[in-house]
Amino acid sequence: MNTKMTFSDILASTLHDTKNSLGILFSNLEDMIAHCRQKNCEQHKEFYLLQYEIKRLNHSLIRLLSLYKAEKSQLSINIDFHSVCELIEDVAVEHEILLSSRGIRLTTECDGGLFKAFDRNLVVGVLDNIINNAFRYARSTVKISALTENGYLVIRIEDDGEGYPQAMLFNENKEPDFKKNIDFNTGSTGLGLYFSTMIAVMHTNNSKSGFISIYNGGAMGGGVFSMYLP
Repeated sequence: MNTKMTFSDILASTLHDTKNSLGILFSNLEDMIAHCRQKNCEQHKEFYLLQYEIKRLNHSLIRLLSLYKAEKSQLSINIDFHSVCELIEDVAVEHEILLSSRGIRLTTECDGGLFKAFDRNLVVGVLDNIINNAFRYARSTVKISALTENGYLVIRIEDDGEGYPQAMLFNENKEPDFKKNIDFNTGSTGLGLYFSTMIAVMHTNNSKSGFISIYNGGAMGGGVFSMYLP
């Protein structure tokens, strides 16, 4: 029996342990924030910024572990019917306090009768990543909406920031060039975009595959991220 672990296996195990430690740290920080809010501490906003950085790091680790599982053919997709509006509201509640700490208002728009089959955890992972980026770039408003379009469920996140860089703009008719999106000067690695595309494509229905679209403009004039699920 070959008991030797590869470097990628060791790295994945370390990432998993690190993610668990971050989860404990995040939970303790939430308790500190709640206590500080009661006492009107001056460090209140600084704690929110720390919380944001922990979430951003945790999301990066989750994406890396998901990509590792995908490469090993171990990333499974669990499709079930879900209320789309309930999903959006849950995501909004998760991020609302953090965004409001920077004066950013989070709004939602969804038809209450909208249901769709998808992997909830994977989709939430994508939305968390996009909203986490909006925390950095939005000026005052982030909007999450859902609708149906040409047989697809479309979950859209818009903001009123300066928009996405030109190299990141694409749709189902234009293949993204992930290597061009890597910019270590700005901290952009393209990993979030790659992860989002992979999760969308994993959703298939009647020979249709999911995809994502990124453009600038929309109702608020900033970046517009859309995930299309068949």
